[in-house]
Parts: sequence; structure tokens; C-alpha cells
Amino acid sequence: MKPVVDLKYCKGCNVCVYICPKKCYSRGAEISEMGYFAAHVSLPEKCYNHNREGKLICELCVLSCPDQAISWFPETEEEKGR
Repeated sequence: MKPVVDLKYCKGCNVCVYICPKKCYSRGAEISEMGYFAAHVSLPEKCYNHNREGKLICELCVLSCPDQAISWFPETEEEKGR
């Protein structure tokens, strides 16, 4: 599984950047369509849930996001090969 930040909802509060124990997120460098420096998933391979099927073991980012802008998606076969 990989975390994904939805740029339509992220307001750049960076709670995910500070709360992630594995430091998977970074502050955004570009302004989103909504006018915010949205957070970016910079190191998805460091995430506790990387290459896990099914049960997630960490969801601090999802639970802490005040805008509900973070969700999980299965990794493609190409992403799993990295």
C-alpha cells in the first residue's frame, strides 16, 4: 500500500510531515490548484505499510489529517519492483 495526498483537499498544514515516524512526507515546494503548498509523499518506500497486502500497521497520517486528504492505494506492479 502507498499513501497518496489528494491535492484537492490538502491545505498544507504539514501535520503529516511532523507526525510520520518514518518521515515519508515532505513540505510541498509547489503551489497546488487550491493555492496551498500541499504536502508531498517523498519517500513512500520508507512507509510502514509499503509492500504490505491488506492490513495496515500505521495510519497516523490518515488519522491526523484535518482535511482528510490522505488515503491508501495499492501499489502497481511497477512500483513494487523498485
